Amino acid sequence: MKTYEGMFVVDGGMSDFEASAEPVRQVLQRIEAEVVSLKPWDERRLAYPLGGRKRGLYVLTYFKAEPERMGEIQHEIQLSEKILRALLLSADHVSAEQMDAETPATLARARKAASEAQKAARAKAKARKEETGGAAEAEKAEGKAPEPSGAGGESAGGEGEGDKAKSGRKAEKKPEADETKA
Repeated sequence: MKTYEGMFVVDGGMSDFEASAEPVRQVLQRIEAEVVSLKPWDERRLAYPLGGRKRGLYVLTYFKAEPERMGEIQHEIQLSEKILRALLLSADHVSAEQMDAETPATLARARKAASEAQKAARAKAKARKEETGGAAEAEKAEGKAPEPSGAGGESAGGEGEGDKAKSGRKAEKKPEADETKA
C-alpha cells in the first residue's frame, strides 16, 4: 500500500464538517483505503462556479491505498455529485508529523476559541469591576458633587490648581519667562 494525499473540494453549504466530509469518506471506503488523516483545510469562495456552487470546502486527506485502485477512486470522484473537484498525489515522502500538522481551518478555529475566551474573561473582569465600583458611584449619586477637574475649570488666575499639579514644569517655566522680560 502507498500513501496518498488528496485535496477534495466539496459543497461548503453545510455547517458541520463531518457531514460535509462524508462523501469523501464514502469514496475512500469503496476502494478500501485506510484513512490516515481527514481534516478541513479551508472554506472559500470559488474562482468560478463549480456545479452551480460559489463556495467550497477544501478537505485535506491522507490515506493508504493500493496503486491499482487509484483509477477506481478517480472514477468514483467523477460520479459523485457532492465532490466538486479532487487532486490526488503520492505522499510517501510526507512524515506522520506533517500529516498531523495544523491546517488554516484548524488554526482559525483555535484563534476564534482563544478570542472568545478573552472576551469572556474581559466581560467577567468588567462585571467584577462594576460590582466593586458600584459603591463609589452610589455615593456620588447620593448628593456629593463631583470635584472639578483642571480641564476647562480654570480659575481667574489662569491655571487651575489641578493644572499646576499635572504640569509642574509649565508652572515653573512661567516665572522664568517673566524674569527675562523685566
